[in-house]
Amino acid sequence: MRRQRGPAVVKSLPFNPILLRPLPHTVAPFPNETLDSYRHRLAAVNQFPDFRNVRTPSRWLLCTLDELERLELLSGQPRRSLLWAIPELRRYAPGIAPPLEYSTNLTRRACDWCGWRAGSVGQPIYVNVRGLHDNVCIRHRRWLSGGKTNPYEQIDVSPAPEIVRAQILLDRLEHRLGIGFFAPRYRLCEQIWSEIDRRGLIRTERDATLQRIYRPDPDKLPDRFGPVQRFQRAARYPQVARFTQFILAMSQQPKKERAISHLTGVIQLDFERAFLMDRHPRGITIPWLRKLLVQLVEAVTTDPLHPRSREIDRLWLSHST
Repeated sequence: MRRQRGPAVVKSLPFNPILLRPLPHTVAPFPNETLDSYRHRLAAVNQFPDFRNVRTPSRWLLCTLDELERLELLSGQPRRSLLWAIPELRRYAPGIAPPLEYSTNLTRRACDWCGWRAGSVGQPIYVNVRGLHDNVCIRHRRWLSGGKTNPYEQIDVSPAPEIVRAQILLDRLEHRLGIGFFAPRYRLCEQIWSEIDRRGLIRTERDATLQRIYRPDPDKLPDRFGPVQRFQRAARYPQVARFTQFILAMSQQPKKERAISHLTGVIQLDFERAFLMDRHPRGITIPWLRKLLVQLVEAVTTDPLHPRSREIDRLWLSHST
């Protein structure tokens, strides 16, 4: 009987090749960063033109690792760090980091100064937006929300500290009410305030804030659809924050007290005390505004929100001029 040399070949176990290996350089994930953004930064720091060549190096051998395992192996970052920083990876390990309660499917560029502090080395970082109320970097006092032109240009709002205070107020409301409850209600309140602002009922405060953060080019004609559109949204941000707080406070009253306020017009009087109007509206504007506020308070109180919000859309769109 011949003696076999070396270990016997195991034929019962499947062969699963691991085609990936850790990259020479790694980068730490940014909080709430998108998966594509982190892939791009990881490829750029290792001087790869495309991350797909790193993620799938072979055309014939298939890698059985999921996206989280691949990224953990390539980057050398701990699994918990990747899960808590990149929400798109949480579905692979919900026991460690649960999926987000509310997702807007919107992305924007993170604060450039925060990116430099995190070691981005000039590479842009894109993050998931918590909601339409997530617009200001409190640490560096910068407006982050984009516009129709120059969407990645960030605005210095340090001359207008009320914009930063508005972001702090909205963050507190989000923390107290929950992102799933607060985010769609803020979006509805912002739509209604945009219509009030379009009619020119309350603009003195907004114009004063706009003069401090926007300096128009004297050599160009004013264009209301150009870069000034983003500055106007930032300027009315404090009013939108206080209006959202006002509507939420009204909606938390008992049902009987709300009904009495609606019948007696108390909600409109409280609104006029909280927000001084630039002019006294005439015609159907006062009845329209009173009915709009009543419908908005009831829509915010109703859960789910969407059936009431469609009624409000029909109301203010039917009176738009």
